[in-house]
Amino acid sequence: MHPLARILLWCGWAVAVERAAPPLLAILAAASATAFLFASSRAQLLRLLRRTRWLLAVLFIAHAYALPGAAAWPALEWASPSVEGVQAGGLRVARLVLLLAGLALLLAYTARPRLIYGLYTLARPLAALGFDRRAFAVRLGLTLDYVEHAPKPTRWLDALRAPIPDAETPVSYRLDVEPWQSRDSAAILVGLLLLGCALA
Repeated sequence: MHPLARILLWCGWAVAVERAAPPLLAILAAASATAFLFASSRAQLLRLLRRTRWLLAVLFIAHAYALPGAAAWPALEWASPSVEGVQAGGLRVARLVLLLAGLALLLAYTARPRLIYGLYTLARPLAALGFDRRAFAVRLGLTLDYVEHAPKPTRWLDALRAPIPDAETPVSYRLDVEPWQSRDSAAILVGLLLLGCALA
């Protein structure tokens, strides 16, 4: 499948997860759980969850204590979160986890050059506004390559103090062109139909 089609399907998944009612959200969660029986997608999801664990915790706590309502634990008095806040926080975290699950599938089964080419193709309409999508693709690819191969310091202060490497900057960055096929259009059409059913 064309990488642009994969990115668009993930965008549709994100819209469906955000707009779905809780009963449908449970169905989406059960359907997406089957994809994580495979080690590659499961490892990618665990990596994303580990990197966003503090964001998930802050979102849950902010909803739990910011929304007014009945106290979840009356014995705690003013320190108790509200029942409505806990429910809203749990729902927000569930939506974000499902969003990350879709992203994990995209990253696990789409090679980095193909993903960059998909973003390069997606940015084509912005060229009329003066956006240099070639420079964007090159910078994104080189940045991701540097992040992957850069030595990982034990402390963040060491990262700030580390000198800039003297390695020569590559003069070119190549992306293989992939033609859009009829199966990509069919996948987008099916995705739009499912999204319409979910929103309806």
